[in-house]
Amino acid sequence: MVGLFLLVGGLTPVAAWANSGVSQGFTTAEKNLVPGTVMGLKPNTKDIVVPAVSAQRYQLLGIVADQPLIALNDGSSQVQIVVSGSTEALVSTINGPIEAGDKITASPISGVGMKATDSGQIVGTAQTGLSGNATTQTVTDKSGKKHTVKVGTVTLQVSVGYYAGQIDQGKLASVLPPGLLSAANNIAGQEVSALRVLIGLLALIIGFIIVANMLQASIRGSMTAMGRNPLAKQAIRRDLIDICLTALGILVLTIIIVYLVIKL
Repeated sequence: MVGLFLLVGGLTPVAAWANSGVSQGFTTAEKNLVPGTVMGLKPNTKDIVVPAVSAQRYQLLGIVADQPLIALNDGSSQVQIVVSGSTEALVSTINGPIEAGDKITASPISGVGMKATDSGQIVGTAQTGLSGNATTQTVTDKSGKKHTVKVGTVTLQVSVGYYAGQIDQGKLASVLPPGLLSAANNIAGQEVSALRVLIGLLALIIGFIIVANMLQASIRGSMTAMGRNPLAKQAIRRDLIDICLTALGILVLTIIIVYLVIKL
């Protein structure tokens, strides 16, 4: 583990964390933020950040940086947030043990992430599991029951986005051909949720149906028109070419939309 911390009235870093992330400067009123803290936008603001909690995970932004590879700053910012790339992040086992490949979202513990199991916003994907260097902390749930959880750091590939959830992903994946999921992963260059693949597939089918109906109606109308007026062949052919080009444009646009759904 590159970074270690102690729980003594809060989180205190005791070693610098190396990372290859790209960070951006943001304004915050928080003091003594620990590198690795999961951050989100303050509600109803565009550039003020606060430690993220699960109740506001739809506003996730990134991870507090220590030594980012690239730092973007407008000169007035107070904290650097890793918004892309790899960095160390604070996580807990409040939602179960964390292994490499798990999606990380905000937890009820302010500024500390947890494994995402249901659909919603995530801050990135764990590249390592939570090791034995984690410490224990007692948290109280809404019903007043106390739970002992581990809090530590994992290497996180920061990529804020939507996660369909383990349950939803499993149900959808079972109805999609494995080859289709594999092809989507290869096209995107990353793991793509089954929900995104399904949306892309539906968009592609709708696009093909629209194009097929346009061509069928155009060809049928052109043949009927030429039978009634053979002298209008040139005009009818031009109209048919225009419709074919329009259909091709719709097909290309549909493919682009499907790509964006899978990739982003």
